[in-house]
Amino acid sequence: MDKMKLYNAMPVFVQNIGCRREGGRLAELRFGGDFKSRLADYNSRIACSRDELLDIRDRKLRKMVQFCYDEVPFYTNMFNEGGVNPTSIKTADDLALLPILDKQTVRDNVELLKPKSLEQIPHITEHTSGSTGSSLIFPQSVDNVRDLWAAFWRFWNRIGIEYGTRYADFGSRTIVPPNQRKPPFWRECQPLFQIKFSAFHGNDENYMAYFKAINDYGLTWIHGYPSCIMPFASFVAQNGLTFDKPIKAVTASAENLYDYQRAIIKKAFGVEPHALYGLTEAVACIGEDADHDYIVDEDYSAVEFVECGDYSRIVGSNLTNFAFPLLRYDTGDLAITTDRIKNGRRVIERIDGRTGELLSLPDGGKVGALSALFTESATIKEAQIHQLEDYSVEISFVPLSDNYFEDIAEAEKRFRDRTKGMLPVSFKRVDGIERTKRGKLRYVVSDIK
Repeated sequence: MDKMKLYNAMPVFVQNIGCRREGGRLAELRFGGDFKSRLADYNSRIACSRDELLDIRDRKLRKMVQFCYDEVPFYTNMFNEGGVNPTSIKTADDLALLPILDKQTVRDNVELLKPKSLEQIPHITEHTSGSTGSSLIFPQSVDNVRDLWAAFWRFWNRIGIEYGTRYADFGSRTIVPPNQRKPPFWRECQPLFQIKFSAFHGNDENYMAYFKAINDYGLTWIHGYPSCIMPFASFVAQNGLTFDKPIKAVTASAENLYDYQRAIIKKAFGVEPHALYGLTEAVACIGEDADHDYIVDEDYSAVEFVECGDYSRIVGSNLTNFAFPLLRYDTGDLAITTDRIKNGRRVIERIDGRTGELLSLPDGGKVGALSALFTESATIKEAQIHQLEDYSVEISFVPLSDNYFEDIAEAEKRFRDRTKGMLPVSFKRVDGIERTKRGKLRYVVSDIK
């Protein structure tokens, strides 16, 4: 039986019941058992010194490395063939003795990466979105799920959001039937503290209903994909709408949060959004603190920044997923690093897209940092950069008004400066930009292999 087809045929109140039941299942998985003690432990470490944090990380790492050698065939072979004694890895710095694990290698060796004792480890089957390639399906331990959500909630706690606060969720799940034409374009999911707003029914007519719903529910926190929040934020800003209860926080995850998006979100809701970088693979957690500095959660995973031209690749080792351990996993994401340490944690300047979001130059070079094209724009709602096989670039954009010419001229100047005039570029006004199947907007699409 097609569950989604059955769900879509049900009246709204039955769909809300379905959302609550599914939310209850997920809430037990994420927040059940010892979750609250895990969250308390994470929060207690906010005041730890750097030495204390690294000691916690490295103790977890040594346990994970030994487990990998003893239990996981892929790593047993890798250590033996490489002549590496697992006991020689005492700190995260020693991980350099091991090769970096790319996504294709993981996909090709899923069975070998499962521990021999998997059936004795409580776990679920997880999968990545596959927005830049094929999805990865793998086991994830229940302990790891709760650790991941404890790290997320610590991030939210740090910026003043209390555990259990209800929020407007702008995610990518299809929770409203695609053919529905009248509100409500949202569903209630109390166990997860969410009112889930559809990412697929957004237009100026429907957004007024979204606005009224947030008002009626009294929500003061908005969370979701930047590309899902942005169109609604543009509507609110354009129409000068004000909520009865001021929005206290906007948080974004699952995609890069670009500067031009920050500007529109702040104009709409009166607060600057905070970005959280985390992965289903659970090898890194990096979030903005109250000052909007990107802080590495050193006690959650072992994160490395491997130099790659002007950037550093984010490479992480999981410390809690004994159902599918990943050591030195290349996330495919890029960061600009700094030498700063704040409250015992590394500070990075920004996360600047995936390796697939770099443009190729005819001389073999790569160029990124393209989020800056629309940094000071007040007239661009969203954009997408498309590089064709002949190296030329076409930038599609959705304007907020007809007064966008100066902003496009400035974006073109920045593009030519960044690419040193090596790439022909054109701009195309469009009514909308196509999302992926998961509702994400890809900022850079390249036809060059």
